[in-house]
Amino acid sequence: MTIASALIDAYLDVNLLLVLVFALWLLAGRGLALVGLSHAVTARLRFLRALFLAVLLSPAFVALVSLGMRSGYVPADHAVNLSDFIVAQYLQGNIDMEASQVERLLGARGRVVDAMAGPVGQGLLAFLASGFLVCAIRLALGVVTLRGIVADSYAWRRIGRVELRLSDTVSVPFSTRGLRTRIVVLPSTMLANERDRGIALAHELQHLRQGDVEWEIALGLIRPFLFWNPAFYLWKARMEELRELSCDRQVMARRRYRVAEYCDCLLSVCHDGLRRRRLLSAGAPAVALVRTENWIFGGRSAALLKRRMMSVIEGRAERHPTVICAALTLPILALTLAASVAIQKPGDWSPDRIMLSTIVNLERLEAVNGPVPSFGSPGY
Repeated sequence: MTIASALIDAYLDVNLLLVLVFALWLLAGRGLALVGLSHAVTARLRFLRALFLAVLLSPAFVALVSLGMRSGYVPADHAVNLSDFIVAQYLQGNIDMEASQVERLLGARGRVVDAMAGPVGQGLLAFLASGFLVCAIRLALGVVTLRGIVADSYAWRRIGRVELRLSDTVSVPFSTRGLRTRIVVLPSTMLANERDRGIALAHELQHLRQGDVEWEIALGLIRPFLFWNPAFYLWKARMEELRELSCDRQVMARRRYRVAEYCDCLLSVCHDGLRRRRLLSAGAPAVALVRTENWIFGGRSAALLKRRMMSVIEGRAERHPTVICAALTLPILALTLAASVAIQKPGDWSPDRIMLSTIVNLERLEAVNGPVPSFGSPGY
């Protein structure tokens, strides 16, 4: 296998696992709702992030398993392969399909990889390269815009490695970071409102504690590679929602603000954010107090704000998020890693695959020459 085909295989594996594992995560979320833990947003956020990392690192895990099998540390007989499993189920009569259809199904991935060398593959590669370039340019413009906003602001206070800055050009508080410094930027108009300023600071500092800025940067860097996959945007949207719900919950638990004050602050900042002021680019690696899109995605931002306010009003305490996260992550993580190995191409020709190939050849002979008589038929 060439390096190019290995990279294509790994890329296809990651995209397929994104879909499969997100479906598993949704099922786990339904299970939490059934047992009365739908409010465990911090545990669900950590769970989702752990699975996302597992999907991204799955090619490395597969490479380690392959190395272990070649070195004899991992018994080859214990390896699970989805293709071999499907063939075995077909030969046992559990799959009602023609042998040629099963063979085409199993060879679909190989045909995709082979097509990448033809005109269709070249066009697909051009599409992926164009999308990558557009997303990369958008990210670069977002970074430039963000740097301009931070440069135009002025330092207010410093808490350890966190720098608090005030800006006359933005209307929504946000947090970001440099190589060594973490930055919180507040609208200068908040200086006159001590209550909203305190809530905004507490919220953005909680984002920094949770590593939300680093995750936003990581997702921005990953997006050019997965821009075409709808599953990536589903992952990202759920992460953003759980991130805000978790942050609200943690701030309310730490500072014990009154519910009315907190919700009023969210509404006030959202109202100010819709005014004609300098807005953060959608591709900027930053985390804002509220989302203020007033164009195509304005409805989604409004729905998220409503869910945040309902969560704050409900005020259910989240207990033992680490234990819940571990109980959820370990089994699904094991399934994810097992699936990453199972979807690989099968190795050498097994007896089952030889039998399937024989049946396919008999079907082709029957299609050309008519029914092939068995040895138990009259005259034999």
